[in-house]
Amino acid sequence: MPKYLKKVQVLLTETQYKNLEEIASTQKKKLGTLVREAVEEYHIKKKKEREIAEAADRILSMPEVPAPENWEEWEKEYLENKYSCR
Repeated sequence: MPKYLKKVQVLLTETQYKNLEEIASTQKKKLGTLVREAVEEYHIKKKKEREIAEAADRILSMPEVPAPENWEEWEKEYLENKYSCR
């Protein structure tokens, strides 16, 4: 179980608080757990999705490189260059 080290104070309207209490009670969870799950699902998950999409865009925008005609030759040359640069 993660160790929670940071505290966040949030002000809610009476209606928001009552609704969250009701949901937490129905799901048999603590209010803090419900809020952490909401933050994770909504904000953090979307951030990770954006980062993945941006990485994919960067990969897809890379210049095209022709495939080697002879794979064995290319691999041999690649390995020689890889280890000779050290």
